[in-house]
Amino acid sequence: MTTQLRTEQILAVAAEQWPHHPAIIEAGQSISYQQLHERMLQLARRLRNAGLGSGMGLGVMAGNGSPFVAAMLAGMGCGAAVLPLAPQLQRAELDSLIADTGLHAILDDGSGSVSSPGHAITLDFAAQQWRLTWTGTPRDKPIAPNIEAAFIRYTSGTTGASKGVLLSHQRVLERVKAARQALRLTPDDTILWVLPMAFHFLVTILAYLHCGASIVVCRNLLAQSLLEHANRYRASMLYAAPMHYRLLAADRSGQLFTSLRRAISTTSALPLSIARNFQQRYRLPVLQAYGIIEAGLPLLDGDPASADPETVGRPAPGFEISLLDDNGRQVEQQQIGRLALRGPGMFDAYLKPWRRSEQIMVDGWFMTGDLARQTASGKIVICGREKAMINVSGNKVFPEEIEAVLDRCPEIRESRVFGREHPLLGEIVCAEVVTEPGMTLNVEAVLGHCRQRLSPYKIPQLLQLVSSIDHTPNGKIQRHEA
Repeated sequence: MTTQLRTEQILAVAAEQWPHHPAIIEAGQSISYQQLHERMLQLARRLRNAGLGSGMGLGVMAGNGSPFVAAMLAGMGCGAAVLPLAPQLQRAELDSLIADTGLHAILDDGSGSVSSPGHAITLDFAAQQWRLTWTGTPRDKPIAPNIEAAFIRYTSGTTGASKGVLLSHQRVLERVKAARQALRLTPDDTILWVLPMAFHFLVTILAYLHCGASIVVCRNLLAQSLLEHANRYRASMLYAAPMHYRLLAADRSGQLFTSLRRAISTTSALPLSIARNFQQRYRLPVLQAYGIIEAGLPLLDGDPASADPETVGRPAPGFEISLLDDNGRQVEQQQIGRLALRGPGMFDAYLKPWRRSEQIMVDGWFMTGDLARQTASGKIVICGREKAMINVSGNKVFPEEIEAVLDRCPEIRESRVFGREHPLLGEIVCAEVVTEPGMTLNVEAVLGHCRQRLSPYKIPQLLQLVSSIDHTPNGKIQRHEA
């Protein structure tokens, strides 16, 4: 009988197979798989000695790097469910997470905006002092009933309340294996890492460790730094957000990537103009990936030879998708429907209120909340969020489509489109825009640009200049409530 692996054992297996292979390269230093595993075991012993045990919840707050990876896996190695915490969290946000999850302790490297509330002890780790703070949650109160929980992450909450998503070790491993297969990773791969690990530890970081790849941590996100790191360490893949591709596409140094074979965009829709500018600049297409906390990485445009920058590709191995109408029936080909999916590594439960995944699924399908269509070639195009959709006299309007048009205006850096109630039309389209530095907003010129590219009911009826647009910690536009 085969014993089921636990999540932290991914690193143990990798250390055995590739002991001297670089696991993480940061600040000019290389940490091998063996070294990373030893650090993880060392910290796990200290956490257990401090009282961390099975069934507890541990928040980990630290910046990008090998200590964060080791701390996450060390917490799981103690039997705790681990919640990654972004160092930018403010006091109210941190207090809310502690209350919502029932975390027992928080481990942090001191880089956070605020310190954790509660009784703290100091642990020496990774050549610095970390704090382990007990929150006051009774230690005999498990974080999840009847589940050997491994991991907790919160949804982005772009159009509603953020939800705590819980995964068991079995589900984590299922999704990591599926992501490794979808990304076609090998020990020869080197990934240039620019995203916050607190939001992308699962699935991608674990998938890289699972296959023995090397992760190059780049903390300076300017285009020249990305190019320098990628070329110095012979990066084969860049997994980044649209913001990073925008910066790279705007670079005028003439320098090219010398070893990069795949550039993958995630976190939010990639504007077509950025994708085209990047490909023209670097002679490499940008592939899109669709990730969702409840399911992992179910959709990916994985082949540069047939890349389509408007799509998120086809279902990853083991995944199925369905596009449904409001009555739960399959829509006709190339029609917009509600995106439903099922496959390996689906989440186990929502934390609060506690609901198992089987209580949430609809006939075995997880309803993502996204609207999508399928192209003639079988690839999926994400059209927008159901809650963000604007209804103008019965016509469906997707903010993302209008934002893509607005963002192609030379004076506009970024836009946010939303609906506003109207007594006759139901809703009208409104937009907030941020201009490029030194440029002014010519409203008539922008509306003329929209009239040439959009149906009349999609054209913004209100265009407002703002100084900035809020984003979620994951980089997505923070939507106005419908």
